[in-house]
Amino acid sequence: MKHLFFLVGKPASGKETQSRLLAEKVGFKMFSTGARFREIIASGSQLGAKIKGDYEKGLLMPAWVADYMFEDFIFNLPPEEGAVFEGSGRDREQAETIDRVCTWLGRPYTVFNLEVKDETVLARSMARGRDSIDKNEEAIKSRLSEYARLTHPAIQYFHSIGNCVDVDGEKTPEEVFSQMMDVASKKI
Repeated sequence: MKHLFFLVGKPASGKETQSRLLAEKVGFKMFSTGARFREIIASGSQLGAKIKGDYEKGLLMPAWVADYMFEDFIFNLPPEEGAVFEGSGRDREQAETIDRVCTWLGRPYTVFNLEVKDETVLARSMARGRDSIDKNEEAIKSRLSEYARLTHPAIQYFHSIGNCVDVDGEKTPEEVFSQMMDVASKKI
């Protein structure tokens, strides 16, 4: 069974960039919850409108929506293929689901927690300006509040079962990637 890697952290902590780099380096598939949500929003569907409305308020999607996308992907991932997940494990319930599913499938996994300060999140979000939400300071603060309320307990859970490695996300992208590869190279 190929190893799985999950990247978690605050908004704008570098999860998407680091996930892409890791997937490319080790030749694994990448699954991005955020990218999938953006595809659904762009579709103009009823679901897309609902997700967009919640996103603009700085809210996370319900765990069951992310769980469905995660489970659909992993149940169709051949055992000889590894994967890098960006944005999965957004709350404790989803973290527990990830652990149950991976354990049941016999898939070893490691969670990388990209640690950054709130000030860094604000600065990076305003600078990247991928969409109007990134430039809305109140929405960014709301997303940080949601992170503290929901995602931080998920990270604590992954730590409690010994599957989480903290990475200093304040460093340059190259230094962050190097920290991750030091761990990942021993797992693949």
